[in-house]
Amino acid sequence: MNDPHHPIYHYQPGNWMNDPKLFFHNGEYHVFLQHNPKEAAWGNMHWAHAKSTDLVHWTPLPIALAPTPDSPDAKGCWTGCVVENDVKIHILYTGITPEGKQVQCLATSDDLIEWEKHAGNPVVSEKPEGFGDCFRDPCAWREGEEWKMIIGSEVGGVGGAALLYTSPNLTDWTFLHSLFTGRAEETGHDFECPDFFPLGGRHVLLTSRGQTFWHVGAYDGERFHRERWGMTDGGSFYAAKTLEDDKGRRILWGWIQERRTEEEQKAAGWSGVLSLPRVLTLLPDGTLGIEPVEELQALRGRHWRFEHLEIPAGEESLLLPEVEGDALEVRVRFAPADAKVYGILARCSPGLEERTEIVYLREDERLGNAPLALGEGEGLDLTVYVDRSVIEAFANGRACHTSRFYPERDDSRRIGLFARGGSVKIETVDVWEMKPI
Repeated sequence: MNDPHHPIYHYQPGNWMNDPKLFFHNGEYHVFLQHNPKEAAWGNMHWAHAKSTDLVHWTPLPIALAPTPDSPDAKGCWTGCVVENDVKIHILYTGITPEGKQVQCLATSDDLIEWEKHAGNPVVSEKPEGFGDCFRDPCAWREGEEWKMIIGSEVGGVGGAALLYTSPNLTDWTFLHSLFTGRAEETGHDFECPDFFPLGGRHVLLTSRGQTFWHVGAYDGERFHRERWGMTDGGSFYAAKTLEDDKGRRILWGWIQERRTEEEQKAAGWSGVLSLPRVLTLLPDGTLGIEPVEELQALRGRHWRFEHLEIPAGEESLLLPEVEGDALEVRVRFAPADAKVYGILARCSPGLEERTEIVYLREDERLGNAPLALGEGEGLDLTVYVDRSVIEAFANGRACHTSRFYPERDDSRRIGLFARGGSVKIETVDVWEMKPI
């Protein structure tokens, strides 16, 4: 709490964290994280574990997986998935052998606390012929009487591939073919952290390389036929995975990456943050809708509200009077604007010497780096979660951009609005102080 950059309402397990893995069980949300318990640096990969009943407050649990010397995961327990079968809970994950080879391993548990690694590990020891070096991050699901699994891979010179396997029991796996192969110029040369699930009468495949991308299309039981695609977030957000809860919601989390040096991360003693949970929906045009879960409203405290504001052409910024804090939720409804660039200023010093911008570029049709085309007569509806150095922005239910900002001044606690290249009218502004978790 004394670190001015450490978030107060985003979960962080201490030291290093990256890729989340999600599981819903008996009314509880479980998150497993890639984790280095020794230092705030990548490496020595374990699985950290925490749970929540309300999607807001998290209880740390014992480390689920740790590397075993002279075993298939001696050099790390990497990303995978968690599924339930015949009462037991199963983790499928990528192990790194003493020789540095990527293999797929299995561990089981009766209580989600004590985990036993399968005596016959690895359950998949060789990647199929014709695919590149990437061979990791299994994602499994039950389909009728059998299990299916995809593993992230690549086709050299083409793009990422999601390799499809089948099994009767989660231990004996048979390779079928690539469920879907992408194009490097669109979604990267390989697929990390794939996730595959039904949504709104279609199927969604998530893949990560540089950013996390979504692919929406039809699944015929053998192959995925993509119809639409895009990015889940335009910023410092990666390795996103999902779960389905008892309300039938498909909820997504990602790893919020740092944007400071390795030396600074080690000195701080922590690196990486779990994103806020986001609900996914299929929109009428076949694209992916993404919005923060409503449970986050439980963190709201003091409230400020403003109506009918304006930034005329020639004036660039407007600080909101009295509003101050480093942990806030800000919601702004902009009327359709003629300004070329406009948005929210966060973590501002009183004289704006220090600040960060959450930017909508009207002519480029982008929220930060995330595509967002506004329809005729549609205004920008922008919700921003400021949590010290973490900023998550959501717009119009279909675009997200996560950023990091590390203020150097103690007084960089103000919120403002800005516009350049024209004017903007603001219908309403709501700001809430957010409570720590």
